Amino acid sequence: MSSSKVMEEERGDAMESDEQLVRNIVKGNHQLFKELIVRYQSKVFAVALKVSNNQKDAEDISQEVFLQLYRSLENFNGESSLATWIYRITMNKAIDFKRKQVKQQENETSELLSTLQEDNLLSPEEALIKTIDKELIHSYLIELPQAYSDVLKLYYFEELTYGEIALKLNVAVKTVESRLYRAKRLIKDKHKGGII
Repeated sequence: MSSSKVMEEERGDAMESDEQLVRNIVKGNHQLFKELIVRYQSKVFAVALKVSNNQKDAEDISQEVFLQLYRSLENFNGESSLATWIYRITMNKAIDFKRKQVKQQENETSELLSTLQEDNLLSPEEALIKTIDKELIHSYLIELPQAYSDVLKLYYFEELTYGEIALKLNVAVKTVESRLYRAKRLIKDKHKGGII
């Protein structure tokens, strides 16, 4: 027997056992759901991590995926493999999570900007940021790599010192300085002077 034939049979056995597992859970043997989690948790986590780029977020997404699976397992019709079905649910949950995150960041940016007081003595950079359209600032931040946008947000909006940012991000002060400088350069290069 060829090796590809053996692989096909192994895949078939795995698929049958997945389907049998689902049938047994749907029939009422809910204890078997733990087995389903054991089989797929590492794959679900890997996909969630790839989309979110953050371990804590990937854990939250994975939890959401398995809650969704538990609720909708009886809807699994076997048209695709269980692995494919779980992958689709994971991608949908991860994308939803990212959308919510972006919306939350937009809201936070708006709130932070609205709290800048008129009578505060602002540095030239902060004064410029204050006068620019909120969506424009947000669009600049989201086109930067996360390491740079994080530093910019903490420095300009939360008004943290280099040392405080270094502690919060668990990096060296020199790293904070270089990321802030690089972020400003990237914006200036992209927007012919930018806002910073």
